Amino acid sequence: MLVNPAFPDTLDYERVIKLKGTGNTRDIGGYETVDGRMVRWRQIIRSDNLSRLNADDFQKLEALGLRTVIDLRTTRETKKAPTEWLGDNPPKIFHFPVGRSDGEWFKAQRKLMSSNKFTEKQALEHMINGYRMVAKEGSPSYQKLMALVLDESNWPILIHCSAGKDRAGIAVSLILEAVGVDRETIMKDYLLTNKVSRTKEKASLLSKERANYTARVGSAMGSSKGPPPSAWFPIVGVTPEMLEGFYATVDEHYGSVDAFLDEIGVDQTARDSLAESLTKRQDLLLVKK
Repeated sequence: MLVNPAFPDTLDYERVIKLKGTGNTRDIGGYETVDGRMVRWRQIIRSDNLSRLNADDFQKLEALGLRTVIDLRTTRETKKAPTEWLGDNPPKIFHFPVGRSDGEWFKAQRKLMSSNKFTEKQALEHMINGYRMVAKEGSPSYQKLMALVLDESNWPILIHCSAGKDRAGIAVSLILEAVGVDRETIMKDYLLTNKVSRTKEKASLLSKERANYTARVGSAMGSSKGPPPSAWFPIVGVTPEMLEGFYATVDEHYGSVDAFLDEIGVDQTARDSLAESLTKRQDLLLVKK
């Protein structure tokens, strides 16, 4: 089992919320919109799954005033690693699965992970297909998510999936799109996962673990030493092509991101309202640290 690597002292991003049980929990506040406003801090938090949090971690989240948790994992994932809140003031927890664990993409995921010979190209293509799947199948879950996000009484909200990078990454991208953050900034936030969760180190560790396992089981898995770190990188990290795959599929099926937002209940009026409440003029913004 790959554990979350500890944060080094030099990795002191203002937006990172350091918890012992997660490796990719961070605030999406502080980003500037195209009209010069700034996303409020400590209102929308993105994360990997919460199943390994200890009591101190839950206390830290409660100290933020957390009111809502949205879990985007499949039913199979939540059963395997359930969230058991250890605290005095638990938030409301909602489960809006994105994708089906018995669907074609998740079946392909399990097959790929059991393979001993997949390449970086195969892994990247598989992950891009996952983002395309989310664009095609995820709208009902994102509609429910956005309904909660649009109601300020539910804030602060924590949105998570399994690794906090794909389904949660798309959710955050949609929120930032809705309030008027430019695409370049959205991509930078998306790619920050690689630094925060130390993706290269995880990929190297997985490659070594698979090589050691292959050596133990011998010919049962063939003569290959297993996929190299570069092949594991798209599985545990993110690349621009992955999020671009989501956007491209949205454009193909809906015409634009704005049209997709309309589809999930965030029309222009809702976007304007969300921007008014979730962003502030920079000269009035009080940054919470």
